[in-house]
Amino acid sequence: MNIKHLSAFLAVAESRSFTQAARLLGLAQPTVTTRIKSLEQSLETPLLERTAEGARLTPAGRRLQRYARRIVHLSQLAKESVCDSADAPPTLVVGAAECLTTYRLLPLIEHLHLRHPNLALTLRALDDDPVALVRDEQVDCAFFIGPRTELPAASSVHHRVLRPERLALVAHPAHPLTGVPIGSTRDLAGHTLACAHRSSGYQRGLEAELAAVGAEPGCVLGLGSVDAVKRSVGDGIGMALLPEVTVAEELRLGRLRRIAWRPAFEVYAQCVWRRGLDDDTLFHTVLTTARQVMTEQDGYEDGYEVGHRGGYEGARQGAYANRPLQAAG
Repeated sequence: MNIKHLSAFLAVAESRSFTQAARLLGLAQPTVTTRIKSLEQSLETPLLERTAEGARLTPAGRRLQRYARRIVHLSQLAKESVCDSADAPPTLVVGAAECLTTYRLLPLIEHLHLRHPNLALTLRALDDDPVALVRDEQVDCAFFIGPRTELPAASSVHHRVLRPERLALVAHPAHPLTGVPIGSTRDLAGHTLACAHRSSGYQRGLEAELAAVGAEPGCVLGLGSVDAVKRSVGDGIGMALLPEVTVAEELRLGRLRRIAWRPAFEVYAQCVWRRGLDDDTLFHTVLTTARQVMTEQDGYEDGYEVGHRGGYEGARQGAYANRPLQAAG
């Protein structure tokens, strides 16, 4: 299979538009179309179909997409390895959820830069399943917040829990659910939810809890970033379940208020990485430093085991039992 053909296929698959793919690749649209047709001919199966909503992957196209990403990525790595100078430092591609990058990992980057100025890191925002991104070798490792990830022993992806994270359901101070007791999850029904990405582990957990009791939100707004969610909720549009660290300042200043509801699930800051990194000195420096920096934040002390008695209370009585809770409004 030709790398240029696979690149054209991926561009169309991800943009769902031949025109947009041509623009992204800097090619004429007929060239993109020709490359897709050549790829389909070589595989003897259609990969894309045109619809009123744009280009759509066929079942065969969906199966190819995962492998095409890996092939193109490995091709780029090989080219960079050959073209880069022999003494250039290795680069670690780190995927990170936006909330972790802003509120947890920036101190890590500063720490690493001061102590290891020759380390080369590339940060990539996560907007997809972190395990899949690592497995498909789009990133070397990924930091994210979500329910504890369980991977099979034979998985090509390794995993470590770094620390528990508390969640807060927040809204504008004038929201009808702030300052009132919440009897059950059903009380959240009919209210607008704002989120950065519906694929995030804690957002999926919230929607699953609502569905489990037959409660439907008024609507769900996917806004693309935590900052956009905070602005929306701060303007009185909906409520949002977010890691507490991302809204601590807004809660302290009274710009947002908690809704007295706690999820039944627990979430953690976690790291996944590809198996080939086990003996990589650069990666182990990053992972060790991340664990050290994160466990020092908010007064959290490493070594406490998170309780499993249910949701927030389990985490509070387990990992946080030996220190006062941070006042956040």
